[in-house]
Amino acid sequence: MDRDIILRSASLEDVRILAEMNQQLIIDENSANDMSLTQLERRMTGWLSTNRQAVIVERGGELIGYLLYRHNMDEYYPYKNSIYVRQYFILPSYRRRGIGQSVFEMIVTEYFPEGFAIMLDVLESNPEGKAFWAKLGFEVYHITMRRNGN
Repeated sequence: MDRDIILRSASLEDVRILAEMNQQLIIDENSANDMSLTQLERRMTGWLSTNRQAVIVERGGELIGYLLYRHNMDEYYPYKNSIYVRQYFILPSYRRRGIGQSVFEMIVTEYFPEGFAIMLDVLESNPEGKAFWAKLGFEVYHITMRRNGN
């Protein structure tokens, strides 16, 4: 593990930087989301004010990423709690060096209860994301399909 990595819980004071990274994440994963930075800030404020938590990732004093998650009841196994990872982002300059994988495992160890299943969604338009999560042991559990309105 990288000893220069520092994890900290995000607060409402971090909304702007989280929204900026979220905007970059939307671009990176080829999402159709067209929310403005202001809209992303509002959404992040709502999430952090209710049932979601975020972890800020820093390395050598530089902000390099974040993870947004919530505790969830598993809809398929209601007797088992799980963690739903809504967003995970590492700056492009830190990718493909094992840092994202190490940081994710650090977050799991430090923030997630032991034994909880971890669920997340990956856009079909994001093959790099699918490969990344597969390296971490994630498998396709179900497929969500969408049809846009006329």
